Amino acid sequence: MFPHKIGSAWEVHTPAKLNLYLDVLGSRADGFHELETLLVPVRICDQLRWEDSPNPTTTPFLRVRDLLEIGSTSTVPLATGADNLVCRATERLAQAAGMEPRGTFELTKRIPVQAGLGGGSSNAAAALLLANAAWGIGYSRRRLAELAAEVGSDVPFFLNFGAAVCRGRGEIVEVVSALPRMHFVVLKPPASLSTTEVFAQWEQQRDAAAGETDETVERRSVANGLGMLVELLRSGALAQAGQWMVNRLESAAAAISPWIDRLRHELAGQSLCGQLMTGSGSACFGLARSATQARRVARLLSGKDLGSVFATSSC
Repeated sequence: MFPHKIGSAWEVHTPAKLNLYLDVLGSRADGFHELETLLVPVRICDQLRWEDSPNPTTTPFLRVRDLLEIGSTSTVPLATGADNLVCRATERLAQAAGMEPRGTFELTKRIPVQAGLGGGSSNAAAALLLANAAWGIGYSRRRLAELAAEVGSDVPFFLNFGAAVCRGRGEIVEVVSALPRMHFVVLKPPASLSTTEVFAQWEQQRDAAAGETDETVERRSVANGLGMLVELLRSGALAQAGQWMVNRLESAAAAISPWIDRLRHELAGQSLCGQLMTGSGSACFGLARSATQARRVARLLSGKDLGSVFATSSC
């Protein structure tokens, strides 16, 4: 993400992400979960814009325009918008820099929410970059990454360029180089999923399966899957790579929402290289062999009442 100046305003486009691999290694004492995941940014983007306020003493506002809900516009004072990651990020940056936040932020939403696509985290990273530039703070990306980890687990990923393996609760980012441009079909069903509920269901399934042989075998089978997946993607062996895509939250999400199995079934019938749920859901995606195939499959699935359908590619 690169903020750019347009007249007296600043703006930046914020990409979504897909998890091509997601393993949950266990629960942490801080209430989070230990993760290992391969994240790829994709060209489904929101837009964040900042303009200075005519009156410097005016409380900054965040205006949200949701293009998935035509005509939906809301205005949130930053001072009372702690639940919004843009608000949280800008307030944390201003606090660190010893200044008052200023100006008006306008967020145009195209990334579906509660879909596992990382829209909120991407918006927060964009807010840090945008305010850092617009307010003339001048922090390095490393310093912004430290603040990003305080705002949300996936936020540091979006401060980097391209794909990355993320560990810890998501804040430990290792950039993955030399991956080819990949093309995807993304399906976001009408129903959304709560990350908290999905992880709670995962814990129930984990506890129920504790000590079972099948669980142990499955754990061993994916133990080296991430490295294999990265190497196959680098070599362009997409069909083989699709067989190594794993999301350990998928069965938990499927136990909550019937949409997960339905979307996986629809994608499995399209001769794609692989299909998977992203994040904690509810969106699922298929890895296509080409942009042409991604567009063709998206057209075919658009008429099946599956919700929002996107043909996109990695950034």
